[in-house]
Formats: sequence, structure tokens, C-alpha cells
Amino acid sequence: MKTLTKMKKVCCFNRFVLFAMALSLVTTFTACSSDDDDSNIPVYSLKDVDGNYSGTMLTEPSVATLESTGEGEEPAGVAVTAEVKDNQIMIKKLPLDDLIKSIVNDDEIAAGIIEKLGDINYNIPYTPTFDESKANILLQLKPEPLELKLVNEPAPTQAEEGEEPSNEIIIKVTIEADKNGTYVYEGKKLAFIIKATKVDVAGTDFPFTATTFTFDMTKK
Repeated sequence: MKTLTKMKKVCCFNRFVLFAMALSLVTTFTACSSDDDDSNIPVYSLKDVDGNYSGTMLTEPSVATLESTGEGEEPAGVAVTAEVKDNQIMIKKLPLDDLIKSIVNDDEIAAGIIEKLGDINYNIPYTPTFDESKANILLQLKPEPLELKLVNEPAPTQAEEGEEPSNEIIIKVTIEADKNGTYVYEGKKLAFIIKATKVDVAGTDFPFTATTFTFDMTKK
């Protein structure tokens, strides 16, 4: 009788151990499954827009495009690169040929000015936010005036009384942005538009037709 009782106790103990082991395995598999699910959830950051980009910039109206594009053809734009970092779009070697040609109607003079200006880098500060779907990052652009310094040779500009004459002409271009720029995760595309609305040459407003610059770039 005692032996039978002991066997029952051992059997119950073994069943308890097996139940505990099974429960432990189920908990482990559940935890692993939960971890796998969490690892598949993308983590978004407003810093995702940072990086180096290449693409095109289209100028409208474009003097060069009007001259070279046939009827019904789409303008191609010019190659441009940029770096996005610290909430700034840093455009390298901003193509300004069309802008200068729209200010100066003489092709020869415009070519001379373009050569003297050399490479122009232009930074656009922005504030980033997500759109509702989190599929895009919106960039609220805050462009500052583009200042160009042109050496006037051989005659210096007329100086005010008591000031030293200067041979440097300052061209200040007012830049505006009516819409947010966008960074689209799919394809890592960056697109934005800025507009030159006013030109000041040596402190005097210059007759000027507003010019739009459309950027379409992809992260490298």
C-alpha cells in the first residue's frame, strides 16, 4: 500500500514537472515571436533626411531652355548636388547661369559675370516634421537672401563722402519658398522649390522677372 502511494506521488510530481517545462517553453516561444515582430517595425527619425544627394535643378523661365528646347519638348534641367545636415540643405555649386542671363540681357556681359562669380554654394535652413502617414518628411524651408559679390574692374564704384571707394558690387537676390519640401522614404527622394523674387544691385532694385528653381534629387 505504501509503495502504491509513493508511486502516485512520484507520478504526480513528474506530471507537475512536465507541465512546468511545457509552460516555460510556451512562454519562451511567445517572447521570441514578440521580439521578432518588434524587429520588423521600422523606426523613423527626422534625421533620416540627412545625407548626400544628386539630381537636377530646373529653372523657369529659363533663357537656355527657351533657346535649346524644341516645341513640345520637356526642359531637362541641370545636374546639381547637395548635402543635408544640421537642418540645412547645402547646395553645392548652385547653377546661376539662367538667373544672371535674366538679369543681364547682354549674353557677352552675362558670360563675364558668371565667370567672375565662380562657384556659388547656397544653404537653405529648414524645420522638419512628419506628415500624417509618416511616409514623408516635410521640410518647412526658410531661405535667406543669396548674396553675390562681383568685382567691378577696372573702375571702382562711386563711394559716399568720407568712405573709401570700392570695386566690389553686391548683388542681393531675395529667395522665397511657398511650399514645403518633401523627403519620401520610398526611393529616398528629396524635392523642393525656391523662387528668386527680387534682385538688388548695389543698393538699387533691378528690373527682374521672378525665377523658380525646382529641385528633384535622390539620396546617394
